[in-house]
Amino acid sequence: MSTCAVCDQPTKNKCSNCNQSFYCCAGHQKQHWKTHKINCRPFKVEYSDQLGRYLVATRSIKPFEIILKEAPLICTPSQVTNPVCLGCLNGIEPSDYVECDKCGWPLCGDECKGKADHQAECQFTVKRGSKVSVKEFTNPHPLYQCMGTVRCLLLAKSDPEKWKMLLKLESLEKQRRGSMQWKADLESIGKFIPRFFKTTEFNEDLIMKTIGILQINGHEVPVTDPPHVAVFSNASFLEHSCIPNLAKSFSKEGNLILWAPKAIKKNTHLSICYSDAVWGTAERQQHLMHTKLFKCVCERCLDITECGTNYDAFKCTTSNCDGVILPSSLKEWNSAWSCSTCGAQADISFIKSILEKAGKDLQAMDKTVENCIKYIQHYEKWLTRRHYFICQAKIQLVQLIGTDPKELMVVPEDQLNKKLEYVKELLELYENLAPCEVRMLGTFCFELHSAIAEHTRRVALQTTLSPKNMLEESLLYVEKCIDYLQRECDLFVEGHILKQAKINRDALRMVLVM
Repeated sequence: MSTCAVCDQPTKNKCSNCNQSFYCCAGHQKQHWKTHKINCRPFKVEYSDQLGRYLVATRSIKPFEIILKEAPLICTPSQVTNPVCLGCLNGIEPSDYVECDKCGWPLCGDECKGKADHQAECQFTVKRGSKVSVKEFTNPHPLYQCMGTVRCLLLAKSDPEKWKMLLKLESLEKQRRGSMQWKADLESIGKFIPRFFKTTEFNEDLIMKTIGILQINGHEVPVTDPPHVAVFSNASFLEHSCIPNLAKSFSKEGNLILWAPKAIKKNTHLSICYSDAVWGTAERQQHLMHTKLFKCVCERCLDITECGTNYDAFKCTTSNCDGVILPSSLKEWNSAWSCSTCGAQADISFIKSILEKAGKDLQAMDKTVENCIKYIQHYEKWLTRRHYFICQAKIQLVQLIGTDPKELMVVPEDQLNKKLEYVKELLELYENLAPCEVRMLGTFCFELHSAIAEHTRRVALQTTLSPKNMLEESLLYVEKCIDYLQRECDLFVEGHILKQAKINRDALRMVLVM
């Protein structure tokens, strides 16, 4: 028995959405709603020495359910960026901008001069006694390295409540202190802010802690061009997993939407991916250690086969052996690699040389259908068909073949079949390996739907057979596309794909009922 949030009477009845607030009757639940709705979410914050604060589902969460919509505590330019407008955070054209009358910071137009986000740093800059002068717009500008930290620090006066919430977030200052990144930040930001702005308002320790909070908790928000960085309060408690259970989407306003592509059981830890789920294990681990200062021990990282996909594996070179070559253990990525079937050892220098060459060739390759096919054929001599470099080339190939319906209609038959083969393979792989990469998965589903529809059209022209089964398959994938992309706004390519997918779905449904 718990007690009613209104009258303290014993009760077993609780809010069905969050399972955390109790009420003796419906009247008291309705009476308490204005207070409770702020925290009525299907998760709670817990703490452990290993994870710090983390979020746990307080009830079963249904597929596609939104578990959190959150506005940012602060929005800032990226630490490394060309000059951007400090009103709207969009990029500035060298030939088309205005300067703030008071502080001199460049803005994209007069409409951004009075925006609230710029006011605190404008006043802070005015106090230094001279305006800012930015004249170089085509390369990352050093002045902007400090702007995110400055915006956070100025919350102490402009919005004390947000400042308190920001200070509750993890900075990992002890772990960061003394590292190469920390030393670089100390020179370019920690010592620069007091010197450039001619202020003693913030001490070095507070500046460095704020830098850590921003770097550890910042999310890239792609609603501006270039993307900006934002910090969210509740979302900062989400733990990392390379196979997370929550997808991230953003509204036009830059608010974060966290939702579940698949069902989540009660008491499950809620997670997002801090890295890029499409990368191989070594790349993800390196990125996480560099940016977040921890080694991942999620289910995927603890499985050398990457959930049975052999995403990092080489082919065995022993005659008549179909095995794959992988590190002998999780601790031996840079030493012993051997075949899982015959046990043959592989020279680590050979492994590294192939990976280095494959990565460079993929990056430098002129992206054409022919070049992608040549790349895949060449590196499949050593890498498995699901190796992450091979898969990246397949992704590019799928996107190049028939980029719109008119082009798809004249694609050669062999290329159309290749598109069908690869996109099915990629969708199956990443639904297993990266189930919350919804924009990628939704795009794959649309590509597959389109390719099947075109294949159906060609079959119908050549035979008298009914294409109903193929049309139903095309409908299946366009409906999956809509499920994956349902939270994407029309600022993004995926938002436009979503609109077209809905049109195509309705048209297919009409054809199938005729």
